[in-house]
Amino acid sequence: MAVREFTALDGRRWRAWDVSPESVAPLTRAEDYLADCFRDGWVVFETIDGSEKRRLCPPPYAWDHRSDANLDELLMRAEVLRPRGQLRVRHDAIVPADLPPNVPLDMVSEVPRDLDGDIDMRYLGVVRSFRYPEGEVWRASVVEDNPDAPLVLRFSSESHIIDLTTWPSDWADRTDEHLIALMKQGRSSVERRRRDRQSNGPDDPQPDAGAR
Repeated sequence: MAVREFTALDGRRWRAWDVSPESVAPLTRAEDYLADCFRDGWVVFETIDGSEKRRLCPPPYAWDHRSDANLDELLMRAEVLRPRGQLRVRHDAIVPADLPPNVPLDMVSEVPRDLDGDIDMRYLGVVRSFRYPEGEVWRASVVEDNPDAPLVLRFSSESHIIDLTTWPSDWADRTDEHLIALMKQGRSSVERRRRDRQSNGPDDPQPDAGAR
């Protein structure tokens, strides 16, 4: 993952890094346009103080080797994350500032959004991989074990599974270090089973010792 820090023309300091998802699987037409943008990855721009964040997809060639002035130009093209009502003009139309440029104007209202109003990437099948400091490779994705269970952000390696029941909407834009911090907030499958056993009081029915 390439990381750059630069100073924009307005004097603000920014940090930029690239994100490369393993898969993006759209389900609807609107999501298909989003997937076309995100399938090849993207660049995240965030101010050093964390007050503003943007996303640009796909990643421009050799973006991390460009001058500060050129990065500022890329920044102006990037979609604003968490726009909270921010708008921009596109083809003489007013659209949300976080909308990728390849989404047709007639599909703007169909773009899936979460309760906070952010573009909802949960259903795009985004899978992020990252390496733990000790060297183990983990994968993160939003999964649904069954229709009656809530969605979870699942972190999995060859030997472990850790689920997080609440997570930030921009999890897919986070750095590897941020994903590791999120993973540490989750609970492993072993911990969940231990908690379930402990929740069974003496009057609760116990599982059959011979059951498989």
